[in-house]
Amino acid sequence: MNKKKLSSSLNRFAGGLVGFALWLLIWQWATTAGPLAGISGIPTMSAAVGEAIGLVGDAGFWSAIGETLAMALAGLAIALVVGIVLGVLTAIWAPANEALDPTIQFLRPLPAVVILPLMLLILGPTRELGIFLAAYGALWPILVQIQIGVRDVDPVALDTARAMTLPWMKIQTAVVLPSAAPYIMTGVRIGATAALMLAIGAGLLGGAPGLGQRILIAQESAQSDLAFGLILWSGVIGVLFALTVNVAERIIVRGRRPLEEMA
Repeated sequence: MNKKKLSSSLNRFAGGLVGFALWLLIWQWATTAGPLAGISGIPTMSAAVGEAIGLVGDAGFWSAIGETLAMALAGLAIALVVGIVLGVLTAIWAPANEALDPTIQFLRPLPAVVILPLMLLILGPTRELGIFLAAYGALWPILVQIQIGVRDVDPVALDTARAMTLPWMKIQTAVVLPSAAPYIMTGVRIGATAALMLAIGAGLLGGAPGLGQRILIAQESAQSDLAFGLILWSGVIGVLFALTVNVAERIIVRGRRPLEEMA
C-alpha cells in the first residue's frame, strides 16, 4: 500500500471515529437533558457503554458471540456453495435457467422474517434456525452476482481455453470462476452482512442461541442498559466482520492467476 492510499484509509478511519463519537455525544445529551430524558427503556449512553464494557469479563457473552459467528459463517458457506452451483448452472445452461428462474424470482424478494414463523415451527429455537436464516439471506446476492459474473466472462478467454482442449470442468475452474471472482466476492461481501444480521435476528425474533437471544432476554427482563450494551457489541462485531470480508476480497481478487498459469 502506497503512502497516498494509506493516508486516505487513515483519513476515512478517523472520520468514522469522529462521526461515531458525535453520535454517542448526541445520544448522551438526548437521554440526560434532551427529549429522551427520563423515558423508561432508553438508557443513557454512559450506562449502555458501561454495560458493554462490563460484558468483556462475562464468559457467557463470548460464548454467545461464538454461537452467532458460527451460525453466520455456516450460513454463508452454505449460501456460497449453493450460489456457485445454481449461479453457474443457470448462467451457462438455458434449460436450467428456464426451469429455476421462476422459483428464484419468487423466493428472492421474500424477506427472511416472512419465512421465520414457518422455520421456527420446523426447526424450533435452535442453532439450525440461525444457520438456515443466515444461508437464506446470504444466498440471493451471491447467486445474482455469480450469474452476472459468469455471463460476463471474456469470450476470447473461453475460446482460448477450448482451443487448448481443456476439459469442461477445467474451463469452469480455470477460466469461468477466476474471471467471475470479483463478482463472487461482491456477492459474498453483501451476503456476509445479511448472514450476520439474520444470525442475530434468529435469536432476537426466534430465540436461537447467540447474541440475539441475549438481547431478547435482557429486553424481556427490563434490563435496557444491558440490551443496548449488547446492541453496541453487535454493531462492533458487524464492523469487524465486514472488514474481514473486505480484506479477504482484496486478497482473493488480487490473487487471480491468468489462464496460461492454470493450464
